[in-house]
Amino acid sequence: MRLIENWFSERYSDNLQLSFRVKDQLMSVKTDYQRIDVFDTYDYGKLLAIDGTVQMCEYDEFVYHEMITLVPLHFTREQPKKALIIGGGDGGVAGQLNKAGVNDITNVEIDSQVVQVCERFFPGLTSIFRKPGVKLLIKDGIKYLRETREKFDIIMVDSTDPEGPAEGLFSKKFYEDARNKLNEGGVFVTQSGSPYYQPKAIKMAFEGLSSVFKHVRPYTAFIPTYPSGFWSFTIAYDSDVDEPETTPFSGKYFNNDILRGCFLLPQFVKDLIGVT
Repeated sequence: MRLIENWFSERYSDNLQLSFRVKDQLMSVKTDYQRIDVFDTYDYGKLLAIDGTVQMCEYDEFVYHEMITLVPLHFTREQPKKALIIGGGDGGVAGQLNKAGVNDITNVEIDSQVVQVCERFFPGLTSIFRKPGVKLLIKDGIKYLRETREKFDIIMVDSTDPEGPAEGLFSKKFYEDARNKLNEGGVFVTQSGSPYYQPKAIKMAFEGLSSVFKHVRPYTAFIPTYPSGFWSFTIAYDSDVDEPETTPFSGKYFNNDILRGCFLLPQFVKDLIGVT
């Protein structure tokens, strides 16, 4: 991360970075797990960064939160009633799930200060944590999933990249634990990084999930403030469900065309994960 002359820059490589002109730096805190910064930018509103990487901006957060939530809902055998979110301390995923009719939500976030910062600067998202049926736990999601006796219809991992505290969220053991805690007909989904600048993440997700689940489907979305603007998610499930053609849900980004098109992968992504 660089902040020079009122610019915040996320560096993708030694030769490339994406920069945002900022009005002000609103917050900077070093927690037990990571560094959290909040900037007020000119073009994207308030921006949340963790360890120097953009996590969310006010003006395009809807793309990420709709895509990680609304796509996998079409691959559950029945309408999900009970969901687990690991990460997601900003409340965006829980909010989208609730809008889609999921009313029993457990959200496990490892870093309490992520929630506190988002409550201060993104209250429209974190307000979901005050709704009945939404339970926020400040715990290690890997340990929680391993030890809980509860089962879920859908498990979502809204994490940072597979480095540091989030690396275990991309492991085969974690995926096995997730499969064991899904109800019959349930679905698992994780963010899996930029195929262009973070090939490690999508490869780890695809290969690890493929060794555990019967069906594994990467899909993509356009998110302007993420590396290259091209982002991936990966869903996994065991049930043989029909390919969805229409959706009862629509948002600012998600619609019928996106549902059908998001699974059409560029050849370089197919080559990366080894599918035809």
